[in-house]
Amino acid sequence: MGKVVVKRFFLMVPVVLAVTFIIFLLSFISAGDAARALAEKKYEHPTVEQVETVRHEEGLDQPVLIQYGRWLKHALHGDFGKSYSTRKPAFEELKRYFPQTLKLAITSFVLLLAVCIPLGILSAIYEDRLLDKCIGILSSLSVSMPSFWIGLMLLYIFGVKLKVISVIGGDAGGIPILAAFAMDISFFGIMTRLIRTNMIHVLKQDYIRASKAKGLSPVNVILRHGMKNILIPILTRLVSIIIGFFCGSAVIESIFSIQGIGNLALKSVISKDTPVLQCFIFILSVGIVILNFIVDIAYSAIDRRIQLK
Repeated sequence: MGKVVVKRFFLMVPVVLAVTFIIFLLSFISAGDAARALAEKKYEHPTVEQVETVRHEEGLDQPVLIQYGRWLKHALHGDFGKSYSTRKPAFEELKRYFPQTLKLAITSFVLLLAVCIPLGILSAIYEDRLLDKCIGILSSLSVSMPSFWIGLMLLYIFGVKLKVISVIGGDAGGIPILAAFAMDISFFGIMTRLIRTNMIHVLKQDYIRASKAKGLSPVNVILRHGMKNILIPILTRLVSIIIGFFCGSAVIESIFSIQGIGNLALKSVISKDTPVLQCFIFILSVGIVILNFIVDIAYSAIDRRIQLK
């Protein structure tokens, strides 16, 4: 097992290198001139000569492979360059904004599980009955509602009408429940139906009938046997949802004025702040690779029949 884990770990290295090259190449060929954007921060109305001077000073006039090699060398030491907007290290900028995004992601994750697990189990227990049909309708509605629209509606109701939260400033000072709900809205239905489908399948198995025959209470049957046997499909889906929390946080953070890394990345795209954008995508990509690696190991721990290769 240990050798397989080490092997899988080293297989991540070429994947990460390929991702870093794609990141750098896309930022290199993207629309806009980084040298001009940087020169406009330095000079009020930069001339062509001043733009070219800045381009040379920042090494932006060198071939792309040389720029990539220099960038990768520094990135492996945690140096992603300085932000064009603030002239502070890009990694430090991300560290400053990360706690708000992490708080939003954790709140969204907890809220998602708190809502979907009970609804999914109840829907499976009362299959094809009135409660199941009502939950099914709510699930379909949630999937069809865009998160940005829900976010705007919540902001209007609780910020403008009820004045419970600040329209400018969001939930930065507390737990971002409304922002988390808006981020979760499209995932509620997906997770609820996934739990329902798998739980229905598990509850019809022979070992569940045997557990009931032994006198175990319905709650024990579901928690000890039912939930354990639907963990893998749920975990698989949760990984993609967690990734979505970080990748898709920009819109929700922008609506609720949350100063997180998603909002920072959105501003970096607008201002052509390449170092911050590269740092954001690099760390996010590495995090996704590591998360998938951990989940692969978790699969084997949950079900011994699944062997890592």
